[in-house]
Amino acid sequence: MTTKIQRFLYSSCLTYMLFIGCPLIAGNGGSGYSRYGIGDLSYFVSSRAAGMGGTAIGVLSGTTINRFNPAAWTQINRTRYSISTLYEGFATTDGINSAYLSGMYFNGFMIAIPIAAKYGITVALGFNPYSRVNYNVITPSSFDTLKYDIQYLGDGGISLGHIGLSYRIGNEFHIGAMLNYYNGILNFSTKQIFSGSNYTDAEVTRTVHANGIGMTVGILYSGIKKLMNLSEAHSFNTGLVFSTSSLLKATEEKYYTYKFPTITSRDTGTAIDKDMRISYSLGGGFSYSTERYLFAADIYYRNWDNFTIGGIKSSEIRDSYRLSIGGEMLPKRDPSVSYWQRVAYRLGFFYNSTYYRIKGEPINEFGITGGFGTPIFGETRMNIGIEYSFRGTTNQQLQKDNIIRASFTLSGGELWFERPEQE
Repeated sequence: MTTKIQRFLYSSCLTYMLFIGCPLIAGNGGSGYSRYGIGDLSYFVSSRAAGMGGTAIGVLSGTTINRFNPAAWTQINRTRYSISTLYEGFATTDGINSAYLSGMYFNGFMIAIPIAAKYGITVALGFNPYSRVNYNVITPSSFDTLKYDIQYLGDGGISLGHIGLSYRIGNEFHIGAMLNYYNGILNFSTKQIFSGSNYTDAEVTRTVHANGIGMTVGILYSGIKKLMNLSEAHSFNTGLVFSTSSLLKATEEKYYTYKFPTITSRDTGTAIDKDMRISYSLGGGFSYSTERYLFAADIYYRNWDNFTIGGIKSSEIRDSYRLSIGGEMLPKRDPSVSYWQRVAYRLGFFYNSTYYRIKGEPINEFGITGGFGTPIFGETRMNIGIEYSFRGTTNQQLQKDNIIRASFTLSGGELWFERPEQE
């Protein structure tokens, strides 16, 4: 087992060295829309799902750890792991000015361990981003004859750690549950910058520390193929997933910085404890597969209209939903065939009615996705998912984003706890 653990650690470290260092050569920045709420929400199940439009709620797989629906873990019959990174680039414009901002980020880690594969009992744990704040917006302003710039800066986000369990009832009903732990720091800064040295530059930074718990439950039904008299080589599954609302404890601090010509002073405001309410989410999906093909579709709803900080609602936040559809083709599953016959090819589409509503304008996103999964050694694979999407509008001096996302996931499996045969 030592050799297997070494191979697992080697694969994980390889991914870390390849991708985590990339921010050193990528321009830092993101969308100005992440100023609102808790930032841009992450919707990432796996790089495999990313290539298929993000579909996964109704997909039952023994080789992929589903981050959204824990009921999908029942087919896992050996220890599985996955580690992911994400490149994200924004070509953004307000109709007058434009810029390209990009960055590369750690995008989560998962490990799943089957305890009793006969009953579909699998324990899984990991952590991944839930939201990301990353923006740098400069707005020219003036008062009478005095001209200055207002600069808005933000970084941070909410991370999500989870641990869960799956169980299979009979051969057709699959259930699962996860305990979620939310934790993160959000930084929002506003600077007033004067062009001359006769005035004092000022900056206000609002920092929010938030943490709390919630729960996700999922179900999956795989008995539809019997009702439709499909052959054993075909499957037709449907799934549901529900995440409870969560009341996060948030501590807000404010820092005031004044920059004089010869000195910089900084004051710290009083820390204020608040509650941050993240409302429930509900999703459903189905999948149909044959020996070579997989087709899937999802709908996912988030009740963000009830999002509050300190009991106060935000006028820029609304309910959101996402529609996804996609498919995969894997020519051959036999490990003895040629390399290219074991490469999986994926394509998908999605429409995301985001939780942003700025100046009364709904901010929606439409995208096309693609990807592939390549074998490396044994059961270790590199899955790559690519998304290209359009979001926002230039109406009312808002911004329109053309977004490219490329996710990379290294995944594999080992029989860590297999009992040796008795002689």
